[in-house]
Amino acid sequence: MAWCPDCRTQYREGVERCADCGSPLVEDPGPEPEAEWDPVGWVTVEETGDEVEARIIEGYLLEREIPVRILSRHDHELPTTVGELSTVEVQVPEEDLDRAIAALEEVDGDDD
Repeated sequence: MAWCPDCRTQYREGVERCADCGSPLVEDPGPEPEAEWDPVGWVTVEETGDEVEARIIEGYLLEREIPVRILSRHDHELPTTVGELSTVEVQVPEEDLDRAIAALEEVDGDDD
């Protein structure tokens, strides 16, 4: 089986790149990296069912030098658009929440 070394998602044979992050797939993903302790309190600034939309929001916030992470509960083996498995959260450090909200309101205002 092929694996994404970054997302750690398993793919069927014949697939060469990760559908989520575009990384080249490998035969052995290696050991699971140890989780680092994260002292930052992360809060959700946006929730969506579309991982691509979450990545666009992530890019927009990073351009404004706002730290961001994506929390995805998508199950790549069983794609669904219903319930908790379809949730993708865009998170920022709690102290950056107001700046992130303002930045997202600014981009929403640009669409009008």
